[in-house]
Amino acid sequence: MQTNNKHLDIDKFLLKKRGYVSKWPKSKCIVMIVSGGLDSIVTSARLIEDYGLELFPLHIHRGQTNTGAENKSVDYFTEYFQKKYGESKFHTPMKISVNVPPIEFKQDLAPYTKEKGHPMRDPIMQLLGVQYAVAASQKYSKDIRTVYCAIVPEDYFPHSTLQGLRVNTLNVCINTGDWEWQVSSPNIDPLLSSELFGKDQEIKWAMEHEISIGETISCNNASEKTNYLACGNCTSCSRRSEAFSKAGFSDPTKYYDK
Repeated sequence: MQTNNKHLDIDKFLLKKRGYVSKWPKSKCIVMIVSGGLDSIVTSARLIEDYGLELFPLHIHRGQTNTGAENKSVDYFTEYFQKKYGESKFHTPMKISVNVPPIEFKQDLAPYTKEKGHPMRDPIMQLLGVQYAVAASQKYSKDIRTVYCAIVPEDYFPHSTLQGLRVNTLNVCINTGDWEWQVSSPNIDPLLSSELFGKDQEIKWAMEHEISIGETISCNNASEKTNYLACGNCTSCSRRSEAFSKAGFSDPTKYYDK
């Protein structure tokens, strides 16, 4: 797989500084940012089943419309994964409430957000993951210096790129004085996976491994008004439906308007 030239200078710097750019952690312990959506749930299952990692999930209530629906999904899959893999592989998620962006000026960001998404949303959540990794390391006597998220190739916001993840890795290493930190997504990191792992690949993998992905939530509008079901009309619902069609499977999602 070719690496985008924009990454090369950062990659070369990390390689020279610590001898590697990105790799699976020796401790096999990671913080995984989980939203309850298709991407984060399937990525979590893959990291346990295919790579034998121990996950310390972090779920962030960041003031989003679908927070109740996401929380419901996270609760469902916590029980599901702990029964399937054990609590030692999928620890009970740490749930925190941090408005990203702050509610005081969120409305003023609307014109920008509509085009590019909330500025710095993903990097901020990744940095919260770093703080949780330090806390969990202290609490459980573990070596956790890896934070993974579930960015997929289809994600199109400026902050949802391999370059952004590399920059945040560099940011964390410099600001902690510890060069063993890693921030990445196995779905788009060529040094972790041999190929890009998009939504249709996620669906195929989940179906083969009998993961109940119909219980995940990707809808922007899912809330108490929709009985916490996907609306079936937003952009995220459309992308989800198209991914199931592309993967060759019927969409098991329960939609409010369908």
